[in-house]
Amino acid sequence: MSVNSLFPTTTSATAANAAAAANSANSNSLISENTFMKLMVQELQNQNPLDPMSNTNFIAELAQFNSMNQLTSMNSTLKSLVSSQNQAALGNAVNLIGKTVQANGNSFGFTKGSTANLNYSLPQNANSVSLDVYDSSGNLVYNTNLGQQNSGSQSFNWDGLESGGSPAPTGSYSFSVNATDASGNPITATTYSNAAVMGLTTSNSGAVELELSNGTTVPLSSVTNVN
Repeated sequence: MSVNSLFPTTTSATAANAAAAANSANSNSLISENTFMKLMVQELQNQNPLDPMSNTNFIAELAQFNSMNQLTSMNSTLKSLVSSQNQAALGNAVNLIGKTVQANGNSFGFTKGSTANLNYSLPQNANSVSLDVYDSSGNLVYNTNLGQQNSGSQSFNWDGLESGGSPAPTGSYSFSVNATDASGNPITATTYSNAAVMGLTTSNSGAVELELSNGTTVPLSSVTNVN
């Protein structure tokens, strides 16, 4: 909402003062109550005495002020509510430290000589499914064709061997699932990351995030299972 639209009858001097006052306000927020009242007072002081503001226009501007005040109050209430919810979520998330969680993602930690259980889900029946494993540098180290699979939760137990048969070294890995239907159209699979929760942090918006043992950080909202 522009300043000029609020005060259509202001003089050029008033418009200049209004612009200066508006520029001092935060452009990412609603005009403050003090700024609004200053603009209104300036308009009254600089109006043409031979053609003063009509009662209708004055009442309309007071109505705008009331609406703005209600929006400001609502915005403050919502911010307070979100902050309270984030604090409550942070308190509850403390109980997850040390536990293994499953969250949306495709990263996993691997120890040489062990195996890795890779979980994913398909939104529909797939005619063809393949799975790729990559090392921390993005190099493909393993690939397998899994054939047809039904919709729903699926898992694959990687034996820890690279495509050439050599044991994969200890490190951070990721995997992807490629699936198509009977017509060859791609199907988007959802992959999951399983790791222990090592710590907690918050995003810029205040949302709780989990620091996992595989080196990734995921939103608490992305957790689908806790072991």
